[in-house]
Amino acid sequence: MVCGTFRWSPGHGAFRYSDDYRARQEAVAIDPINLPFSRSTKPVTTSKMNGVFGVLRDAAPEGFGLDLLNAKYGNRTLDEIERMDFAVGDGVGAIEVCSPEHIARKVAFRPPREDELHAQLTRTDIGESITGLVRQLTGDDDGTSLGGEKPKLTVARAVDGRSEWWIAKLQPRNGARLLPAREYVAMSLAKRCGLDVADVTFERVGSHDVVMVKRFDRKVSEGGVERLLFASAATVLRLDSDVTREDPDRSYPKLSHELRRWCADRHRSAVEQQRELWRRMAYNALVGNYDDHPRNHGLLYRDGSWTLSPAYDIVAMPQSQRVQAMEVARGTRIASPESLISAAPLFAYDHVEAWETLRTMAQTVSASWREMYVQACQLGDKDLEQQRPAFKLAEAIATGATAVDAKTLGQRQRRSIVRPS
Repeated sequence: MVCGTFRWSPGHGAFRYSDDYRARQEAVAIDPINLPFSRSTKPVTTSKMNGVFGVLRDAAPEGFGLDLLNAKYGNRTLDEIERMDFAVGDGVGAIEVCSPEHIARKVAFRPPREDELHAQLTRTDIGESITGLVRQLTGDDDGTSLGGEKPKLTVARAVDGRSEWWIAKLQPRNGARLLPAREYVAMSLAKRCGLDVADVTFERVGSHDVVMVKRFDRKVSEGGVERLLFASAATVLRLDSDVTREDPDRSYPKLSHELRRWCADRHRSAVEQQRELWRRMAYNALVGNYDDHPRNHGLLYRDGSWTLSPAYDIVAMPQSQRVQAMEVARGTRIASPESLISAAPLFAYDHVEAWETLRTMAQTVSASWREMYVQACQLGDKDLEQQRPAFKLAEAIATGATAVDAKTLGQRQRRSIVRPS
């Protein structure tokens, strides 16, 4: 179904819902804040993100997928419209942005089967091009519209007689070692800590490690593929650009505030969503996931409302610094226990409950990460020890080497905001 028309020139974009779409009883605004339904029939315009509305940009290829697309068209830099128009039909969310002649091709997209991936992996040596492997599997489509820097593709996995869509993430030839294992362990530990996380599996096919992530934005039924609307945190935060890491709008507290606008209505509050976001922020610090940028968080429209999507792209990286890609508290991206606890009231947690939650998660992570690497990923002692820095903060909290007097911190914080009359 055509929901609207988008017109673009460099630095300026205009979107208008179609009259037929607005007239449908089940019609939903694709972005309730920046592109809401209104009485006006004039197009809504933007100059942010080079003139592309965030929710439309979310559907465009980025990273690895964009590199494949650029290579297909002679390694020239495609403009904003071209990258959306030429991309294949496996982009995140429910939206495809393309000229009318490309709609049928995108809707008809079907991913290769998982057994085809396995067969190709067994024929590919560890030193061969993974990019070439993806191209061979995707055939004429030559790739994927998924973002991120790691090589990946959508595959169809047979589960209980049904075909589900999963993302297969592969070890890049020249990338950091053990990336599939690090993502599998971090995602699995997140679920063990009680977070809402996309389903993952890990397998070794020949000499290749593969982490499989179930697509939460697709439901495959007898009637076809059902797509769910998605908006990245970059869209929710209305960022001007993807590139400035120090932008103060790249902020967990600001995202928590926006959840009240996106997820709350007269029937429900955003409190549970805000608390889930704080737990994800804290968990990222506990496992050394410092690539938690705004495109690695998102909202999903499901069951009639916007909620945080299941967590995704959490990777335990053994680095020494605890600097997140987004602010965790006002003016700092350093995820210390103090900064995490001091920010907790902005996420509907009091200081004491937040500290107990952080301690519980840290204990779970500290007690489980080694076992998971060994049993699920068959890591040896040397590789296992090299992963330990990712969990340094979790181990410090779990052993009591690092602690926060949450009650005193809360009292001090409350006194600091009391103004004399």
